[in-house]
Amino acid sequence: MKIYGSLLALCVCETTGFSVQGPNVFTPKVLYSSYGQDSKDVGTWESTSKVPQPAAPAASAPLSKAAPSNLGQDPLPLSIWEQPSPMTVQGGALRTWSFPGDDVERLVVDMIADDRSLTTLTHEGRLMNCKVDLCQGPDNTPLKMEVYSGKGKYRPFKAIIECPGDSSSLFIRNIGSVEFPVTAKVGGANSDPADTDLLTVPASIYDMHDPRTVQGGAVITFPLNPAVKKAKVIVKTDGRPLNAKIELVQGPNAVKTTIDLYTESGLERPFLCVMETPGNGNVIRIVNTAAVEFPMMVCVENYELATK
Repeated sequence: MKIYGSLLALCVCETTGFSVQGPNVFTPKVLYSSYGQDSKDVGTWESTSKVPQPAAPAASAPLSKAAPSNLGQDPLPLSIWEQPSPMTVQGGALRTWSFPGDDVERLVVDMIADDRSLTTLTHEGRLMNCKVDLCQGPDNTPLKMEVYSGKGKYRPFKAIIECPGDSSSLFIRNIGSVEFPVTAKVGGANSDPADTDLLTVPASIYDMHDPRTVQGGAVITFPLNPAVKKAKVIVKTDGRPLNAKIELVQGPNAVKTTIDLYTESGLERPFLCVMETPGNGNVIRIVNTAAVEFPMMVCVENYELATK
């Protein structure tokens, strides 16, 4: 009986050791901020503050409906390309334009391969493949380039070529077959508006609003908005030789226009061209084909926008 009584007392002590505890009460505590008396009670589980909502995205600015360039005050007007007299360059032929004296500072060049024999209104022109050389003196060719366009009417060639110094001559050779003639326009220009014998093209056309540096061997691309009808491309260096390839790509590796360019000085002879960009998905790709020691600066801008 003594042993049974001892076991009963031991069980009563163990049960009291595992007694159920009462629930814990969370007591709110008020924290006062040093910025004023309007502090909130952080002890409660509910908060009166609102979760900040993300701001609505800003609406994109509509494209300009004006037909001129992006700023409306481009120093290179659209009418400048229509003023020189046209001349036909047959396939395999060579044409020369000479400009004696030092009054001519730059040349306005426009080439198009239009198929006038077709009677349809939707023809796109012929293949255009030409070599353009600027010569100043015997055996001195400071500028060379080769131009290719698969559709010479949809995507003609328009460029400004610098010719500082004395008399200069421009050679255009149509390296295509006899079935692909090219119509070329070449006119002399300078920065003096009072000179009525020459076209007025100021040196400010080479001003870059957003220049990009392209190292030797590097590639840079500029996707274009579908509203852009014409894009202006400017390429220059700090005085070193300029070697570049300018391409208009539409679709996966579908090169529509190619310009292989060389100038002996990208500072005295910068290059400017206007590229027609019909349709959607146009991308201008510029490759610095020189060595890594010859970087260049490029800029692509809107020249003409489509009108609704």
